[in-house]
Amino acid sequence: MSLYAPGFLLRPLARQRLSRTAFADTFFGDSYSQRRRLHYDGRSRLSEFWTPTGTIAKEGNEREDSHSMLIRGGFVRQAHSGLFHFLPLGLRIQEKLERLLDKHMVKLGASKVSLSTLSAEDLWEKSGRLRGDNPEVIANGEARKYRDEPRPRQGLLRTREFLMKDLYTFDYTKQDALQTYEAIRQGYSAFFDEFKIPYLVAKADSGSIGGDLSHEYHFPTSKGEDDLITCDSCDYVVNEEIAKSPFIYYRDSGNNKNFYFSYKAVHGDAFINLAELGVPEKMRTKIKSWYGISSCRNILYHAILPCQVANGNGSNVREAHINPYALKAHCEDVDLGVKNPLELFKEYAQGKLGGSLRDKPAVVEQFFDYRLPESLIEEYHSCPNVIAQGPQWECFHEHSSSDEPSMDLVRIEAGDNCPECHSGSLRFQKAVELGHTFFLGTRYSQPLEATVATPSVSPEIDNGNELLSDGNDILKPVHQSSTAALQMGCHGIGVSRMIAAVADSLADDKGLNWPRVMAPFEAVVIPARGLEDDAAEVLDLLGSPWTRPSSRQEQKEKEILTIDAILDDREKEMAWKLKDADLIGYPVIVVLGRVWRKERKCEVQCRRLGSLKRDVLLDELRDFVASLLVQL
Repeated sequence: MSLYAPGFLLRPLARQRLSRTAFADTFFGDSYSQRRRLHYDGRSRLSEFWTPTGTIAKEGNEREDSHSMLIRGGFVRQAHSGLFHFLPLGLRIQEKLERLLDKHMVKLGASKVSLSTLSAEDLWEKSGRLRGDNPEVIANGEARKYRDEPRPRQGLLRTREFLMKDLYTFDYTKQDALQTYEAIRQGYSAFFDEFKIPYLVAKADSGSIGGDLSHEYHFPTSKGEDDLITCDSCDYVVNEEIAKSPFIYYRDSGNNKNFYFSYKAVHGDAFINLAELGVPEKMRTKIKSWYGISSCRNILYHAILPCQVANGNGSNVREAHINPYALKAHCEDVDLGVKNPLELFKEYAQGKLGGSLRDKPAVVEQFFDYRLPESLIEEYHSCPNVIAQGPQWECFHEHSSSDEPSMDLVRIEAGDNCPECHSGSLRFQKAVELGHTFFLGTRYSQPLEATVATPSVSPEIDNGNELLSDGNDILKPVHQSSTAALQMGCHGIGVSRMIAAVADSLADDKGLNWPRVMAPFEAVVIPARGLEDDAAEVLDLLGSPWTRPSSRQEQKEKEILTIDAILDDREKEMAWKLKDADLIGYPVIVVLGRVWRKERKCEVQCRRLGSLKRDVLLDELRDFVASLLVQL
């Protein structure tokens, strides 16, 4: 067995005198002890392909985690916390994903580049993020990236080293850039369509990258760390971070104070009596307060929102809860993990926190939800300040009566009315983000002085006064050039984390289930003992190209010219091979057993298509397998 990588070559293991250690058993798997067999016929054979399966036992009787399947199936091995080696099966999947990305990026007109991983610090400083020459260029590249992840988790989904496909676009004008952005979105959708797995495209927050337009691409999964909000009646999909609540301020028409859910200020599960803060009793049934504190402890963020909200017709009244993402958008340094922000701020304001934490003055910043009436806000301002002694007050009141309020502090909840169609009901879905598109505008081109000379028509042309002849009595308008900052876009797809997300989406109790476009092999041929030569014939048939599908096949099958198959000729029992094939997740399994000996028929299996099993004549095998693959 030869292992190779750029820059080094390992000698065949069979020629080395290695002791059979626990490391070798675990890392190299069952292939470590197999008898060395070489074939020079060019066929793909598992006897010559390193697949270290069968040595790591399944833990417990509960359903196995998909990441555990990736390890047991011989796709990856963990090198360290958040770091993984890709073994041959995993690398084939990664390379197929890269080729698929290249296919769709070429369709967009992107040029592939390989950029240095390291860049100058002054560029990061100049762009404000220390913490090309063609103005309409699309640059595409794939590279390894590194992240100081404090808590790596969920296998390949949250690692310290990962593979990303980045795409950068450059245009003359904003209008051209937005058209490019829409073309990229369509290209990304075409890429995700290839997997035949449900996915969601959500409006999203641009975060620290910047820009004012972005979309995320997600696979719904219980492992996801993102919360998406979708409507059951329309195509409304947004990330919870930017979701807007359609509810209005609700005020009880009666005098029953118990109708209101909260008389207290709340931060998480910690309740604080409003009376202690000097809030008049008549207001305690109308508003509620939420407190947060900055990471430096010198700023207390005080959010005031209604006790209750309701939909437009006054029905579906519910308690209002704080939307922490709204505060985070305005106060990037708010520490949402502190459970006692008010007490901590009191200690800071009173000088009880020593060291560097006393370098800044104590400040209270107030935020009001846009639903609160102006009269109520004015009444609140008349309340005495007893929160802390001596802090400077700064009021950030962003109240707006427009249709697009500037401060929405109420968190959306499942069952709320959809803000788009107003008739649907909202629901939450856990999802894992796999791609993101950003329209950056001049966010980076201006600070980096990335400008381009753009031709513009002279103003005098409008009145027809200034025209020049080209020597052939054809009049052409005079053009003047101007300089403009490039309009940029950046877009990315996480290649390595996509492997984990697809594995999690399609795995079942038996093992992994790969889509055809990224499966390590599209089919595996498994012969019973004594049928290895016949199996090689079947493998050749599946791998042979054809030019014209039969008339009964779908048009899509013309795209499949060959089937990427492999022969399992390892010296193992049939039952072991079938179980191993299920674990690895080949889309199609072709078995040569008793039916082959009697009728020269292959048993074709496909778990994803209702656990399909069918006996197929050899002459019909290739077309039948192709008809299955176009569905996977």
